Amino acid sequence: MLPIILKIRLMGMAAASWTAAASPMPLPAESVATLFATRAATPVDVDLYDENDHQKGHIAIWRDGSVDEDTRVIVKRMFRCRKTHREAMIHHTTLAMLADVAERYEGKTIEYVSAFRVGHAESRTSPHRDARAIDFRIRGTNLREIRDYLWRTYTEVGVGWYPKGQYIHIDARPTMTDMSWTFVNGTNRYHPYWAELARKPELETDAAQMAHARRSGS
Repeated sequence: MLPIILKIRLMGMAAASWTAAASPMPLPAESVATLFATRAATPVDVDLYDENDHQKGHIAIWRDGSVDEDTRVIVKRMFRCRKTHREAMIHHTTLAMLADVAERYEGKTIEYVSAFRVGHAESRTSPHRDARAIDFRIRGTNLREIRDYLWRTYTEVGVGWYPKGQYIHIDARPTMTDMSWTFVNGTNRYHPYWAELARKPELETDAAQMAHARRSGS
């Protein structure tokens, strides 16, 4: 049985060959729909870079955050606690968010800072301790855009912004209240304005119109 990541790449090669052999005429609507359906029916190829061990990795995650058994072993090993070397499976909602980001920024590598953490210094209430959280960045992208997208799109989650470290925290919070924050000067500042704007974009439009009015003197 072929590993899932190899299956995806073989399918991609086949699709590329079919496209190259096709005529330059636009594809019929039915063919476009078929291509989109095929894409949705395959897992997302996620390129990862471990900032702790400085190693690259590749996994395939379905859009609901599920993985096959072989990938499950890899996920547990890659996102293990760096202090204790213990392993745990990352929550499926957290993996779904990671897959979503990977698909939106196709071809980009997700660099993760930390994930599962169970060291003595880790808070008992930390989502990292329950393998529900991942801290990550994508170099060469607008991290604020990724942050706002995740906060706007998902519920029962936590999204934290670490501007000094230039990374985003995401975690799953099933049955819990959403939480957003910005980490500044060693302190979490909860319910930041960026989170309010992300879920109510009309506020940003109003603010821009007011700023324009002030500049024009009207």
